[in-house]
Amino acid sequence: MDRLLGKTAVITGAGSGIGRASALKFASEGAAVAVTDIVAESALAVAEEVRSAGGTAVGFRVDVADDEALKELVDRPVREFGRLDIRFNNALTTAAGKKKRDVDFLEFDPAVFQEIVQVNVLGGVVAAKYALPHMLERGNGCILFTSSTSSLGGDVAQFSYGASKAMVNWYVQTIATVYGKRGIRCNAVVPGVIETPAMKAWASPEMNAAFMALQNVPRLGRPEDIANLACILASDEAEFMNGALYKCDGGMTAPLPFAQLQRDFLLPRHAGASTTS
Repeated sequence: MDRLLGKTAVITGAGSGIGRASALKFASEGAAVAVTDIVAESALAVAEEVRSAGGTAVGFRVDVADDEALKELVDRPVREFGRLDIRFNNALTTAAGKKKRDVDFLEFDPAVFQEIVQVNVLGGVVAAKYALPHMLERGNGCILFTSSTSSLGGDVAQFSYGASKAMVNWYVQTIATVYGKRGIRCNAVVPGVIETPAMKAWASPEMNAAFMALQNVPRLGRPEDIANLACILASDEAEFMNGALYKCDGGMTAPLPFAQLQRDFLLPRHAGASTTS
């Protein structure tokens, strides 16, 4: 396939999970890929995967909380490949390892909030600021963000994470509004429950069963599901798609809130009823 043939893509958080799957997918569709991650060894390993599969890639460490590193995130791929077409802001943090976890609003920690926003929001927004001049010079470019279904409604935890992704949504629509007429598109993928290595590390069988109860497909999501959507959005096939939040959540957010109550209490009552009069 050559959906991204001749294009150069930069992906953050590409050392595992959604970022890794996206790097492999973009490369398989013809893009030269800059694989970046806060863990240098992971970025280098994924870049080697891409090259072993016949693709073109360079891997290097980037901490998206570091402004100087964000400049290099743009400058190095331009030096290596001569152009920049696609910026996929996928890196994130939930600050899950902090002493004060983001699970009790009465223990809300502004420092945790600021750390999460620095990575999840500013890491992508500032990177977009540095990428835009290269794209504007050519009159074409695509900026993608990874958002979350946590941004779409109220929650009982993740008070900083969900808010950060809601901020991402605003910037997606704003970048699209400001630069869309000049050929720059900006969209977000909105994953649901995705079986990334990080998710598998903490999810129990009971939690997986609970997640399955929320799905309206027969399985949980995979990183490749998000990569496939991101690839389409990054391609010229999506040139009329701008400023939108594209859910890939297994239909988790599709039902009305009381749909499960109907399944549990109404449908069983009629399951054995006759359909004849």
